[in-house]
Amino acid sequence: MKYSIGILTTVIFCGALILSGCDRPSDRMQDSETTVTETDRTERTDRDLEDTVNEVEAEFQEFRAEKSDQFREFDRKKSDIRQQINNEQDEDVREDLENRLEEIEEKQSELKRELDNYRVTERDSWDEFRNNFSDRMDELGDSIDDFFSESGITESYTN
Repeated sequence: MKYSIGILTTVIFCGALILSGCDRPSDRMQDSETTVTETDRTERTDRDLEDTVNEVEAEFQEFRAEKSDQFREFDRKKSDIRQQINNEQDEDVREDLENRLEEIEEKQSELKRELDNYRVTERDSWDEFRNNFSDRMDELGDSIDDFFSESGITESYTN
């Protein structure tokens, strides 16, 4: 009798162990669907992130080209200003104008360097950089356009 109880206990224990180790097919299917869904979501997120980075990089390249054109236009205007400064008869006025032009050239050099050194990292930082940079470029353009009117010399050298 002792042996039959021991054997019965062993058989029940082994049966329970075998059955507990087996998942129902629907559980296994659900686990694999969850894994596939998580993998798809991760892949989509990676693709979306890559698309966003590529989109921002393309925007930056377009922005850089626009600003390079604007820098060339500024250089042309500064050349005209320099020629007008060289035609100025009054030494004190010429010196003041040259100093103001140097300040503008330093600002432009700083902006060029900043644009050349900028690296796109994410959408938010790009938007902030673009807005800040554009504002400063506009200020520089206004300084160049209003160069003679701000100095007190208006009509004689603006044409």
